[in-house]
Amino acid sequence: MAAIDVSEVQKFLYSTPPFANLSSAQMASILNGMEVSYVRQGQTLTLAGAAATLHLIRRGACEIRTPNGALVDQIADGECFGVSSVLAQNPDGLEIVAMEDSLVYRFAKASFLQVFEQSEALRLFFEHTQHHRSRKLSRTQGSDINTPALQLSTPIEQVMTRQLIKATPEESVQIAAQRMTEARVSSILIVDAKEEHKPLVGIVTDRDLRSRVLALGITSELSLSEVMTCAPATLSPDSLVMQAQTLMSEYNIHHLPVVTGDGVPVGMVTAADLLRHQELSPILLINQIHRQTTVENLARVCQQWPTLIVNLILTDMKPADIGKVLAAVSDNLTRRLIELAIAKFGQPPFPFQFLVFGSQARKDQSLGSDQDNGLMLSSPPNAQQSEYFSALSNYVCEGLGACGIRLCPGNIMASNPDWRMTQEQWQQAFSNWITSAAPSALLNASIFFDIRCVYGDEKALTDLLKGMQKDIAKNSLFLVSLTRSALASKPPLGFFRHFLLESSGEHKHQLDLKHQGLALINDIARLYGVACQTYRVGTIPRLEQAIREKLISEDIARNLIDAWDELNGLRLEAQRRHWQAAGKASAYLDPSTLSPLERKHLKATFATIKEAQEIVLQRFARGYA
Repeated sequence: MAAIDVSEVQKFLYSTPPFANLSSAQMASILNGMEVSYVRQGQTLTLAGAAATLHLIRRGACEIRTPNGALVDQIADGECFGVSSVLAQNPDGLEIVAMEDSLVYRFAKASFLQVFEQSEALRLFFEHTQHHRSRKLSRTQGSDINTPALQLSTPIEQVMTRQLIKATPEESVQIAAQRMTEARVSSILIVDAKEEHKPLVGIVTDRDLRSRVLALGITSELSLSEVMTCAPATLSPDSLVMQAQTLMSEYNIHHLPVVTGDGVPVGMVTAADLLRHQELSPILLINQIHRQTTVENLARVCQQWPTLIVNLILTDMKPADIGKVLAAVSDNLTRRLIELAIAKFGQPPFPFQFLVFGSQARKDQSLGSDQDNGLMLSSPPNAQQSEYFSALSNYVCEGLGACGIRLCPGNIMASNPDWRMTQEQWQQAFSNWITSAAPSALLNASIFFDIRCVYGDEKALTDLLKGMQKDIAKNSLFLVSLTRSALASKPPLGFFRHFLLESSGEHKHQLDLKHQGLALINDIARLYGVACQTYRVGTIPRLEQAIREKLISEDIARNLIDAWDELNGLRLEAQRRHWQAAGKASAYLDPSTLSPLERKHLKATFATIKEAQEIVLQRFARGYA
């Protein structure tokens, strides 16, 4: 324990509910005897003896757990623990575990209780906090497995804030900042006052003010229209918490306005709201990832990843949304590892892009997914520069492996010098694959054509894809060859529509949902993707783009999308069961475990794929298999 800087702590308390409403005398009393402590990540605090008092997290994050380790709540900057200790002698024996290195203020029990009796606002706040955590404790003790599902399916109306702070585009940044400060909020909604119903047109957050005004030294008289985020992502009032989680994870944002059908704002949901509501969330995991400073700590944080995936599956979240959430976590983990690598090895000698391929690029990762990635360099490197990018790539790929994203068995990783190339070399590689009919070239096309940039300027990748499309347009035989390769595998349906099951080995009498189902739809979508004028990467976006460009009938495309959802849902559920039973993921399914109706649906799904393959054969390979 250490003494405190009274003025600094007082300033923090006045900005933190419920201490902001204390009088000067009450503030002086509550500061009497306060101490500050530094809690290491993983350290457990038992709230007994002198520690049986109120604590306030200045910086960091902690978990409140029962004596048997069940999670009750997760709290972070500006939140308190020890409420039941100081008010009721901690009857449940709750313990505090630091999720990361944390700076904590500890109130002297006598000083806190003195002010607690004087301040009605303080009393109501902590009595409500105690009641709220008691309810969470009851849920934890009552049904551990249903808690995440119930939380994610909560209507957003039950979580959102209804007290909104608004401004118009014409008002100044200074006025907005004053309103935000007075209301102690981190965002302000920009509405069009010229319209009768005043619809939402933008948002300004405290991060916007720092990065777009203060950091650039711009005058605060600037109008909000010049700094606001126009047409921000929004939710409808009937949305669920899981949808808010997905949007925030996908776009890396922390504020979501809730609007009616005609755009009128009625609420606001922040990342902090969701963290308080959610025991284990992608937002929390991403925030934790960006706070870690070593690979070891990142690996420790990412031990939560399988549990997060299992929880998402249990909520019946759409497979496509689960994929978006996992891609958001993977992308942020990759970027954080690159940042740590740069901190270790120094600034790169010239700009580069970190590319991801396969399931991460398509945003359809699942339990046990491996990594596929590469580097695109803006200039040819000399020997010293090559050593730098080799060290950086090894650090990132090994770091991903330590965090649970397996190394690629085929060595398609940036750590392999074959996949560290300049933009011109990547362009040439793509051209070679397109002009060659060799099986290895077609295999590479099926892998590398699913591509996204997760670090660096995306323009280089955009230029690469434009060049690829030009090469495909000039080589009519390429689509024929790619189609034949894609149709080499068929859905596992035999005569009389019986399932064709594995005949031997570990997975005897089972179906491979990944290679005999999902991969076939991914291959079909990729064919349409390269044939479209506008290039998309994910399977569903490719099929939807093919509808817009009239390359496929809407009925066939929608049937394929439904089939993809069906198979992905079955795969995720099979992986969940295998993971919880054996600690490893498997996409194999024994159809005898399904109900007769489920087996009928699965056969119809495979029949849909077979029909689509026949259509693709006629369209892209002139009917010649």
